[in-house]
Parts: sequence; structure tokens; C-alpha cells
Amino acid sequence: MLPPCLGRRDLLAHVRSSLIDRRWVTLVGPSGMGKSLIARHAVADREVAWVDARVVHDVDGLIGAWLQALNPDVAPGDAPLPALIRALDDTGRLSVLDGVSEEQIPGLFELIEATLAATTLPRILSTSHTPSGSPHGLDLRVEPLPTPLPGQPLEGASLELFVGRLASAGGELVDLRRDEAVLRSLLEASGGIPLVIEQLAAQAAQVGLAAVAPTDSLSDAIGRSYAMVDATSQRAFRRLGCVAFPVGLDVFAALAELPRALAIAAAAQLERHSLVEITPDERVRMAAAARRHALEVTRHTDDAACVTAALLAWADAALPASEEEGSGSDPWLADYDAVDLAIAHGAGDPATRDLAYDMANRAFGPLYTAMRPRDALTLLETVLASGDGPPEVGAQVARRAGICASEVLGTFEGLRFLDRAEQHADIALAPDVQRARIASIRAEMYLDAGQLDAARTEVDRIFALGCEDTYAERQARRTLMDVEVSAGNLATAEAIAPLIIDGATGEEAWLGIAARVLLAQIAREQGRQVEALAAARAARHDAMARGEDRIALLADVLARRISCEPPALTPEPEALPWAVRLGYQLQGARDAACEERFEHAAGIAADVVVLADSARLERDGIEARIVLADALLALGDTGQAASTYAAAARHAAACPLPLRIADAFDGLALCLRETQPTHAARCVWLGMQLRNAHGAAALSRPGVDTSRLPAPRAAKAWFADGRISAAGIAAAGRIEGGEADAAADSPLASLTKAQLAVAQLVGAGLTSKEIAEQLYLSPRTVDNHLAQIYRKLDIPSRSRLAAMMAKSA
Repeated sequence: MLPPCLGRRDLLAHVRSSLIDRRWVTLVGPSGMGKSLIARHAVADREVAWVDARVVHDVDGLIGAWLQALNPDVAPGDAPLPALIRALDDTGRLSVLDGVSEEQIPGLFELIEATLAATTLPRILSTSHTPSGSPHGLDLRVEPLPTPLPGQPLEGASLELFVGRLASAGGELVDLRRDEAVLRSLLEASGGIPLVIEQLAAQAAQVGLAAVAPTDSLSDAIGRSYAMVDATSQRAFRRLGCVAFPVGLDVFAALAELPRALAIAAAAQLERHSLVEITPDERVRMAAAARRHALEVTRHTDDAACVTAALLAWADAALPASEEEGSGSDPWLADYDAVDLAIAHGAGDPATRDLAYDMANRAFGPLYTAMRPRDALTLLETVLASGDGPPEVGAQVARRAGICASEVLGTFEGLRFLDRAEQHADIALAPDVQRARIASIRAEMYLDAGQLDAARTEVDRIFALGCEDTYAERQARRTLMDVEVSAGNLATAEAIAPLIIDGATGEEAWLGIAARVLLAQIAREQGRQVEALAAARAARHDAMARGEDRIALLADVLARRISCEPPALTPEPEALPWAVRLGYQLQGARDAACEERFEHAAGIAADVVVLADSARLERDGIEARIVLADALLALGDTGQAASTYAAAARHAAACPLPLRIADAFDGLALCLRETQPTHAARCVWLGMQLRNAHGAAALSRPGVDTSRLPAPRAAKAWFADGRISAAGIAAAGRIEGGEADAAADSPLASLTKAQLAVAQLVGAGLTSKEIAEQLYLSPRTVDNHLAQIYRKLDIPSRSRLAAMMAKSA
């Protein structure tokens, strides 16, 4: 429940009405005026993204904190600012930027103006010491509360605040007649600043009204309140001031070096003196003015060093005992900021760097399980940047950083961390074991990116090491089997399976189940649908029984793809690793196509294309392009369908994925059968040759009527040595359409039809979400089109595009 906001009724009404008419409103005033409380009351009935900007020191940090408050779906490789703009437009939520300062965050106001220019709906309420001065914003000054002047009655908001705070701090009720002179003196001395009034009231509760001396500044008032608490509470106050974020009671107890029960008592005493606030979720926070005083007092003590030691000891005890323990619901996760600071302090001192490495390694499991790879990467990167750690732990930390970076930033962003892992492996006790495990992760990265030859090279490296690490070798064989399935070498892949499945027990059991899923995929590609479905269901059952949720989901997606059956597993997509999530989402598009909801299927598939390209998950991107083109074909948009099939064929040829090339050329044939019948017949022939060469069958796809395929016509130049030739790849590009029908001398002539459609709807004033709904796309796909439009037209923002479209109308 919010404390009352006394004397601010008119200002609150002004803020609320201004947020209707203006997109950016700033509450301006010095410290202690209650700007944050006013903001909380002003937005109490709205869903908001609240950003505590007082702990941020640059624009990048503010963007990160803003994104965290909005909690959008950020894909690997998404640049932070475009992701923020998309999140603001998608949600339309009001953002509160509390405690912003151009001095503290250079470029702050330019950032806010850029987000306003690039969006249409979002509103921003900020609090600041200084006005923005922006023509796009409205600055509302927060004045002191009025205090009774001589000759006026002793009443008003300042008196009500004093009396209420006095009572809550345990003071005696005042007698307005008896105490009138003292009250007038104190209120006048407060200058009407709410925090000063609260400090004076808290002091009066401790020493009596008559003993409180008037103060001439907020700093002086805080100092006097600090002097009134006992030494133990003073120590807790100083040490809390050394951290720039709210902390849980366990961390507060560690900082104060107190048992939890006594720490709660100290926090309560500090709150009674208005030196800290205890939030409803039992976190202790400190206002900026109080923190400044705490830091000033701390300059003459050893508290900063004690805080470092206390945080290290707390984090070491709070984290799992080993890197194999912990869960996504561990209590310490609520105090991630304290763990982050502890590890940063530990890594910065060579004497505690090994401990910091160990703590970061132990924190990885719970964070990764809780689907917080970005936070895990922050901890891992902190220790890696500080210097070398213990060889074995350092190699594992670097490998895990590579996994997180590939998931958060894009597939190949993890490679630099694997290079660092190699450095640790060189001095490890069993270097070849470490190298094999590094190569195993690198092989998976190359496989996800569709670079099959590079993945094979890493697998060969593992076997060449001969390190007798059975886990690494079995995982390498699983990766190799996946490579061969992707490459269409189905018989070769099938021969590898027994080497993975036989003897796969304990921690290696999941690899055996994963190989069985690949066997089901082979059966499907060869046209043995009944066998494939049975194998997928059996693998799903066994994976679920062992708690291997990721493998179970892969098997479930395959079973749904074969039979269009309802899903057995329905996780939230946002909670899944990207390498699993995209296939799961894409199956949703196939399900929609099975139900002949082709517009919906196209929207999902288009979103997966953008996500896959962003994450460098090439195989998923190729599959998604084919599903998207199938949906466009079913909707009768043969122009866009042909262009999408051609793109899928080119991407598949680069990997190469020959069976997906065949799928794409079948689609091209259906698109071109009326306009380019000879070309279409050659496309059919090429698809047949590719499948025959790999012992695969032509599979049915929702929305694709293969009975309408023309008779094949040989195009021998397109096919050589069992694979598509350069001429065949070039043939995929010889299709019609793709350019906008705009006047040749117009800048808009450079836009494709899809981009022009988006631009026209921007000109009509639609948001990205509304455009997505109208064009059967996802908001992410719309934003991808907008980014390309801005680049082609050399314009910086949505507003400029809208103006250009209005001028061309």
C-alpha cells in the first residue's frame, strides 16, 4: 500500500491529464520533494514499466534497465535500442524513468526523444532534478508543501505529514494549542520539503517535540536522524549506502554483520527515522539523499572494505555448494544484484579471483534453469575479463559463457569464449578432455548455423584427441549423426546411431534418446511415416520419464509434424532455449496450416525467419522460409511465395541441405507453372534428382498441392555429382516480381512490395502491431521491414517515413 501523497491533489490531476495530451512528462524538483511518490500515485491504476534510473550511469545501462522493466521477447542478436523501441510500441505501456539526470547519464534526453520519434503510442513519465527543456516534453515543477504563515491557521498538508509521521514513529500526539509555536518553527525551518518534515517528525518521536532543533538543510536533517539511532543501526545504514540497489533481508543482515532477527530490528529502527524504506516484498531500500549522507560518513570508516568481505561471504554461502546443484527457484536469485557485485569485487582482487570464478560457475546452473542466460553471461564475463582463474574451472566458465553468448547474442558470438576456454585448457591437468568438450560445443554451434563442414571438422578433432572421454565422444557422434541427417546422408546417419544408443546410461542416456529422435526423422524423410511416428512417440515417452524436457519437446514436435496430432507438451515459448524454441514455434505455424489458417501460419513463420536470421540458426531459418512460402502460396500470393522459396533454396544450398533444396524447388515449380512452365518443369526434375540421390521421398506439406506439379523436364546443367550445381542455384533466382510498382524516379521505387505495404500503413498512422495484424505478419517482421526501409530511404525514424508517405500520396 502506498503512503499518502498529501497536498498533491492538483499536481496529481495535472500529471494524469498531461499524460493523455503529452507523450513525455517530467516531474522536476530537488531531492526530498517526493517526486517518486507522486509518480507512483499518478500511475497507481495503470500497468507501467518502472525504471530506477538512479543506479544507472550511461545510456546503454538505461536501455538495459528499461528493457528489463518491459520484459520483452528479445532475440539473440537483437540490438538493444531497436528492441526497446519495438517493446515500447508492442506493449504501449507507460514507462516511468525515476531519478533521471542528464549529468549522470549523458545523452539521456536524446535517447528519450529518439524513442518518441520512432514510436507512436508509448508515454513516458520521468522524475528529475533538472528540466528536460525538450519541445516534445512537459516539465511540471514539484513545489514544497505550503507551511502555515504567521496569522494563518495551523493546518495544511505539511502539518498533516508531520503529525502522521510522528505517530507512525511512535511519538506522542501533539497538542496544537500547546505546541503551536514549536510546530510553526519546525515547519518553517523545513521549507516545506517532505523528506525534511519526515526527518524532523522522526526525531521528535525519539527525543520529544521541544528537543528537536530546526534544521536548515535536508542533509542536516538526515545527519541528525542518523545520530539518533544506535551504533548497530548506524553501521547497517552506512553499509547499505555502499550498495546502489535495494537488498533482501538476508543480504542486509550480512552487510550489517547481524543475525537475521536483529537485522530486521535495525531495519525497522532505520525506517522509523525515515532513513530507509522496507518495501512490501521485504527489501530494504535507501533514498538518494540518504545514500549520499551514508557515503559521506563512510569515507572515514572501513565500511567499504567490510561490505566487500560481507558480500563475498554471503554469496559464497547462498550459492549452491557445487556447480551441479541448485535450481531455478533458489532464494538467492532474488538478490542477483548482490551476487553480481560480490563476484565483481572478488574478481577484481587476485587474492579472491579463484573464489569469484567458482561462484560464477556455481551461479550458472540456477540462472540457466531459470531462463536467465543474459544474467549468467554477465557473471561469467566479469570473471573472464578479470584475468585467469583455476584451469579446469576457467575452462568450464568460458564454455558456459560461450553457450550463453550464443543464445543471447547470436550463434557465433559464443566462439570468442570458446577460444578463451582453449587457453585455460592448455594448462589444465587433463587438457585433451577440456579440448574435447570445447570442440563438442563448437560443433553444435556450427551445426545450428548450418555450417555442416565446419561441424564435421570439430567432430573429427574430438576423435583425433583420443582422450577417452566417453561423454564427449558420444556427444560428438550425436552431432555427427545430426549433420548427416541434415546433409541428406540418411544411410550414413543411420549407421552411426548404434554407436550412440548402445550403452548410453546415466548422464549419457539423453544422447541415446536424442539419437532415436534422429532415427525417427530419417524414417520420415524416407517416407516410412508409420514407423517414424511410432519412433517419435516412444522417444518422447522415454525422454519425459527421465525428465529430459528438451529432448521430449523435440520428439513431440516431430510427432506433430508427421501426424498433425495435438501437442503433448505445451511450454511457454519464451521459456525455451532458442535452438529449441524456434522449431516449437514453427510447428505452431504448420499446425495452423493443417487447419487451413494460412494467414496465421504465415505470421508465425515470418516471425521465425526473422528470429532465426538474428540468432544465426540457419537450419531453422530455411525450414521457416519454406513454411512461410507454402502459406503464401495457399493464400494465392505466388509472387512473394516464389521469392521466399528462392531465398530458401539459396540458403539451403550454402549449407548444404539438399532435401530442403528439393522442397523449395517443388514450391517454385507450383509458383511458376503458369508464367514460366519450362522453368517450372525443370524445378520439378531437380527436386526428383536430389531426393533420388539421397534415398528420400517427397513429403506432403499443408497448403501444397503436389498433384498440380508439372511433368519433370531434365535440366542436366542444374545437377552434378549428386548435388545441385552452381547453375541450379542461379536458376532459383530467375523468377519474376519482388519490386514495388512505384514511379522509377521516386525514392520509394527501391522498396519491395512488402516494404511498400508497410510504409503505406505507417503513413496511415498504424502502429507496428496494427500493421502486423493487417498484413498477417508479426510485429518483429514489420520492424525488420522498417529497418530496411530506413536504410534504403536514408531516413532516421518512423515520423520521417510517415511524412514522406504523406508527401507522395
